[in-house]
Amino acid sequence: MKPDTKLHRTRDVVATDMNGETVMMHIDKGTYFALTGSGGQIWNALEEPATIEEVVSFIEREYDVSQVDNLEHVIGEFVGKLVEQGLVETAD
Repeated sequence: MKPDTKLHRTRDVVATDMNGETVMMHIDKGTYFALTGSGGQIWNALEEPATIEEVVSFIEREYDVSQVDNLEHVIGEFVGKLVEQGLVETAD
């Protein structure tokens, strides 16, 4: 996935915050997911269409990530897993 590809949350997913954990259900698939820590913040960053680069900037503002090597790659892999699970999709 290219860093400048616009992504957003899939409309078939409902999510809520439960004591710092983002709990989600994919309505069509009937599957449940939970995100903690920066995973929940990445989910928040994708409320509106955003690129991986924009998500990285969002995370850099929220967390001290100075010791994380290749943050764009790490976030890109995580978002790729969200895409694989049908939780996030490319924006048209």
